[in-house]
Amino acid sequence: MNKEFTCTIVSRRMISEDTAYLTISCPEIASSAIPGQFVNVSCSRFLKRPFGIAHTDTSNGTFDIGIKIVGDGTKELSDVSEGDTLNVLGPLGNGFDLSCADRFILVSGGTGVFPVNFAYEKLTESGKDVTLVQGFRDASQALMMREGAIITTDAGDLGIKGTCIAGLDTVDVSEGTVVCCVGPVPMMKAVGEWATGKGLRCFISMEQRMACGVGICLVCVCKIKAEEEGKPFEHVRCCKDGPVFDYKEIIL
Repeated sequence: MNKEFTCTIVSRRMISEDTAYLTISCPEIASSAIPGQFVNVSCSRFLKRPFGIAHTDTSNGTFDIGIKIVGDGTKELSDVSEGDTLNVLGPLGNGFDLSCADRFILVSGGTGVFPVNFAYEKLTESGKDVTLVQGFRDASQALMMREGAIITTDAGDLGIKGTCIAGLDTVDVSEGTVVCCVGPVPMMKAVGEWATGKGLRCFISMEQRMACGVGICLVCVCKIKAEEEGKPFEHVRCCKDGPVFDYKEIIL
């Protein structure tokens, strides 16, 4: 299946000082993407840049991504204008299984707010019970906030003071709840340990540096626990085998 498309920018807006939000026209990606998948977007630099899909609109044939400016490539992509075109590869990777439970806790931090937003929309559309916990460094970094979400900030200038664990500790946990988390590795590890301590299954999405996005170049490998006895771990490709993994299998 051809997954590479020339896509038109429908809209572009800055949602914070260093983060752009793009709506991109591509009916093929909009109709097939699932939460947790990503796209690889070309720029004039050597490598494509991966971005988690934040929203899809199948009626208009569009999908959204958020771009945090961290270098020349993301700066270039954040500066596009309506009507410009981008070369986009996607949707890529394996997303979250949102059919595996009736109740979910979604946890996001950093650029993880974008794929988690997509998961939140799909779960609420299906009528499932969803609790959303969003952790930020401070109020200036707070993005994609939803009404009713549990907000935490390290600085304490918005919501609960502390990490997202402080927010999770306010949640009433029921048996069979599934936790899905996307964010910085230390945050995902803390959330995974919190979920494990509660007897809950937890899935995390590894936001590794990538190149090809389709499992050929092996730039984005990470470690999972090996099934073979006597073997401590094995390598998997985040782009092809992930980016979503069961926390009990991944080695962080």
